[in-house]
Amino acid sequence: MNAEKLQLTEFHKDRVIIQITDTHLMDRPEAEFVGINPEENFHAVMDDIKQQYPHIDAIVHTGDLAQAAFPETYDRYINYMKAFGVDFYHIPGNHDNLRFFPFHTPEPSPAVISIGQWRIILLNSAVSGQTDGHIQDEQLLELKKILAQLQDCFVIIACHHNPFEMKSKWLDQHKLKNVDELKAVLEPFQNIKALIHGHVHQESHNEWNRIPFISTPATCVQFKPLSQEFAFDQIAPGYRCLHLKASGEFETVVHRLKNFKVTINEEISGY
Repeated sequence: MNAEKLQLTEFHKDRVIIQITDTHLMDRPEAEFVGINPEENFHAVMDDIKQQYPHIDAIVHTGDLAQAAFPETYDRYINYMKAFGVDFYHIPGNHDNLRFFPFHTPEPSPAVISIGQWRIILLNSAVSGQTDGHIQDEQLLELKKILAQLQDCFVIIACHHNPFEMKSKWLDQHKLKNVDELKAVLEPFQNIKALIHGHVHQESHNEWNRIPFISTPATCVQFKPLSQEFAFDQIAPGYRCLHLKASGEFETVVHRLKNFKVTINEEISGY
């Protein structure tokens, strides 16, 4: 096979993307948070990913990378992911420190990941000093320009905050606040295949304008679905695999760790 044909085959092949989210790493690897060790959880999830998916095109982290959001926390994460040996990308969450966060592109420009015919656009929905989310106007304007240039590609949007309510009163007050503005940017484009997000520490699926909006379990602790008051869920951490097809379709599955002992301190009443 000549080089041109090989390049064409590579461009049109199926791809495998892994989404992880809400690692809530501490500044020291041995430090605990709400009765668990986030570092151990994170490494256990990454070990499972390596076993389940030996061939990955990219890993996307959808925010709350750090709980103790210091430079040493981010440096340790970056070094670990480099050693893991797979292309990796990340966006901040409300627990991250935007001064120290390792952005891929200068704010407010969204980062764009190119993988064959697919593009993954990374949006920052985190606002310094706030728990709820907001995508700044300048970033939405940049997003509109990018989408106009990518109409021949298949697009996935990634942000941290949930655009849709989770039917949990305590959690829904911290959702993405300018959802209508985001929808107005997305609506004209027919090639947006999904929006993935974190923040809610649980699996969920909503749909708007034929676009699935999907969340993924945290590598850290899980939140109890449909709970009106703050509550942890006694369920193992997990991650999401997205199998991106050359046809523009995709399949996705959530994996949770098996034989994992949950040790959450349930006396904690806030997060």
